[in-house]
Amino acid sequence: MPQYSDIFYRNPFVDTVQPIDTVQVADSMACDSVVPSFITSGFRGTLTPLPRMSYEILQGWNLALLGLMLLLIVINKQLYPRQFRQVLSVPNGVAHTNQLLREWNPVRSFLCASFTLGYILLMALFVQKSCVVLSHDMQTYNGRPMFWTLCAGVTGWVLLRYMMLHFVNWLFDARDTIDRQMTVQFSISIFTLFVMVPIVLLLLYNPTRYFVWLGFAILGVSALFRLVLGVVETRVSTKISTFYIFLYFCALEIAPIATLVTAGWRYFNQGAVF
Repeated sequence: MPQYSDIFYRNPFVDTVQPIDTVQVADSMACDSVVPSFITSGFRGTLTPLPRMSYEILQGWNLALLGLMLLLIVINKQLYPRQFRQVLSVPNGVAHTNQLLREWNPVRSFLCASFTLGYILLMALFVQKSCVVLSHDMQTYNGRPMFWTLCAGVTGWVLLRYMMLHFVNWLFDARDTIDRQMTVQFSISIFTLFVMVPIVLLLLYNPTRYFVWLGFAILGVSALFRLVLGVVETRVSTKISTFYIFLYFCALEIAPIATLVTAGWRYFNQGAVF
């Protein structure tokens, strides 16, 4: 057998090199006599199938739900183009809110009902996928029963906010401001829906913590923006002092959100809320 001194054999697991002449070539006949070929003799053992580990949180009905969100936006924009633009212009100032309320009431409209339903479904989907990513437990959190449970929770949260708005406005005899405040909340919810649709889509295809925290950051910014607009709109339409308005919105916005964030953080880091 010819020798080649300039050719080396490198072991991929050991960081050393050795000449090829130090490598021993095994006799093929000896290998066949020691280890018979399983191709000719067959395999006489028993194969036990193992469950395949999958880290994909995407399910078919998730994409159908996101498609429903996009269809909802298109239908409302085509059926109610002027009302759609007016609702989106509410954050531009009090004058836009005044013009909107003079022409129609968004609380009793199909626009409000449809987008509120879409907001509830999308927030429930985002919370569900966030629980899956943060806990790494797809068996518990990635099913439809958990999704409908979260839908019920988000619905209760929205109804509780509306009930508190009615109660506080009745308490301070400021019933004219409730339509203004609910219009502000409705407008910010639509903007949040627009931004969260691509975030949830990215979270479905890339289940990482970065998109979870990005989504929660967007929800926090929208809550802060809703707080500022609510204070401005309420200050214009009522004689209540700014200090009491600020305390009212702190109780309505900051305290519940801080409680939910703290409870979620303790649950996923300590395994218990308390």
